[in-house]
Amino acid sequence: MKIDIYTSSKNGEKFISVQKGTKIEELSLPDTLDPDLKVLSPFRTRLDIELGAEHNALDQDDVITQIEENGFAIHGAKRTISL
Repeated sequence: MKIDIYTSSKNGEKFISVQKGTKIEELSLPDTLDPDLKVLSPFRTRLDIELGAEHNALDQDDVITQIEENGFAIHGAKRTISL
């Protein structure tokens, strides 16, 4: 699945991802949505993710499941560097 990722303009650690080509402004987001996620900026486009594969910054299985169930995924991002 190819996704587009948007980041909160208020908190750079909060993200919403949608399937590539989805217009974020046309989504029906819940009233209970974190207020930080109501103002978004594009972060990354056309990221290819797949079930069962590891990614160094996000849980691909969770993002895909949320998009399939809700049309969008709310998540953070984490990068671990070992020396």
